[in-house]
Order: sequence, then C-alpha cells, then structure tokens
Amino acid sequence: MTGIVATTHDPEGGSAAPAALAERLREARARLDPPTVTVPAPRSADGVVTSGSDTGADAPDEDLVAAVDDLARELEAVEADGADDAHRLLCRIAGRVGDAVPEAGWSADEGLDVELLRAASEAARGLHERAAALLERLDAEHRNGSAVVVDSVATTLRVVGVVADLEVMERARRDPEAGPTAS
Repeated sequence: MTGIVATTHDPEGGSAAPAALAERLREARARLDPPTVTVPAPRSADGVVTSGSDTGADAPDEDLVAAVDDLARELEAVEADGADDAHRLLCRIAGRVGDAVPEAGWSADEGLDVELLRAASEAARGLHERAAALLERLDAEHRNGSAVVVDSVATTLRVVGVVADLEVMERARRDPEAGPTAS
C-alpha cells in the first residue's frame, strides 16, 4: 500500500474522538447481566431463615452473555491494534462520524490508499454483521437495555462501512484510473 497511514489525528491537527465501541459493548454486558446484590436472609425467632438459591427468573442465557463478551473482546482488539492500518482507519472513521460524515474526498486530501479504504470497509461490514446478529438475539429475548447499546454499535459500524465505500466511489469518480469500486 502506498500513501499516508491512517492516524488518530485529523488533518487540522486535532485528535479524532476515540471510537470506544468495545466500551459500549461492556456497557451492554453490564445491562444484560448486572452484578448480583446479596440480601441478608430474614431472621426469625429460631434464627436465620435460609432461602433457596435465587438465580433470577430473568437471568440471561450464559451463551448470550458470552456472545456479548466475545464481540466486546473483538472490538477491543480492533481498537487496540496499532499495527493494522485498516483497523486504525476503521476506528478513526468511527470517531469522526460521531460529529458528522466527512466531506467527499477527505481520503484523497489525506493521501489514504483506496485499498486501505476497502479493507476498512470490509472490516466494518464483518463487525457490523456480528453486532446485528447479536442485536437480533437481544431483541428476541427482550433485553431492551442491552439491545439499545448494541444497536448504537451496529449503527456506528454500518456508517463506517458506508463512509469508506462512498469514499472509494468518490475516489473512482475523481480518478477513473484507480479501478472499479468494490461492492
């Protein structure tokens, strides 16, 4: 690849906001399976009355909690991966779209490679698919608090993919020699 590597800084010199997608998934996990609070057993004249174990009728399935944890770990790895240019660009776009969608041509102005944009889009689409599948499970199980948080992550990832795809198309429009756009 040629061109400037995606950094966490905007060309104007300011830092782009961190994506914090993994942090949002940890919030979804906390809403899904909050820590249990131990309530002392009631007392009677004969001493402490023991109560049966209360796992909670509303406790989530362990595999659902594990799915949230797995996606959070994957997003954390993507956000921490300073060696993968596509992951760094994905996180950078996610930080930028929090304020507004960048103007067309921003990647050319920054000298980013079209293949890097395609790789970031592909990575965002893959993560979006996983987040969307998790969202469906949360919705099906009526885990509304967690679903709202996961939906925000899925939406951000979808927007990142669209922004990268639109930028690839803009680059092809500006420079037909760059080759066909990926779909």
